[in-house]
Formats: sequence, C-alpha cells, structure tokens
Amino acid sequence: MKLGTPLDHFLTHAYTRVTKEEQIAYLKKNEQKMTDYVKKQNQKVTSVQWDWESVEVQSGGGPIKSETWIGIEGGFNEIEGSNFDLQWPLKNEKSYPKISDMFIVQPLRIGGTLYE
Repeated sequence: MKLGTPLDHFLTHAYTRVTKEEQIAYLKKNEQKMTDYVKKQNQKVTSVQWDWESVEVQSGGGPIKSETWIGIEGGFNEIEGSNFDLQWPLKNEKSYPKISDMFIVQPLRIGGTLYE
C-alpha cells in the first residue's frame, strides 16, 4: 500500500483510537445487520427500535471473554416496555466492534417477562 500522507501510517495500523461518537456512527452504519440479528432470535419480531442514547462502553468483569465491551439497548415491535441488550467484545475502549461478534446479553422481554 502506498501512503499518501505522513498520517496514513497511523490510520492503517493499530494506533487508531476511535471516540464513542465514532463507535456509535459505526453501529448506525451497521444497523440493518444488527436488526436482522435480533429478528432471527424470534420469528415474531417484525421491527426493532434502537436506543442510541444507551450505547455504553465498559471495562472489567463482563459476561464475555473480553474485559471490554460495547452495548446497546433496544425494543421491538413498537411494544412499550419491550427490551433487550446487544453487546460486542472490544480490544479496548477506543476500538470498533466486529459486527459479526454481536450477541444478546439480555433476551427479548416485555416488562421483565421473556418474549416467546
């Protein structure tokens, strides 16, 4: 790869550190893949509503192999009180998630009751 500017080296290697806003923009760019994944969890799910304000990056003691992860909450089928949590492991707090590594931490629920 031919570098065009002196900064290209940093942009093409592990030195790149993204902000939370960039992580959210990345998730929004992949919103359809996320929605399709949630719909596959239950055939009755016809629509997904994402709570972009809930996006959170956390470190330490999670339910996954990585010590750092990013998560988002959502609802489904326009049902008030419906919710679930979707998460991805991260290399560190300033990295992008790998979309294919998503998993549901809190299953589909309505008012605390499992949605079946």
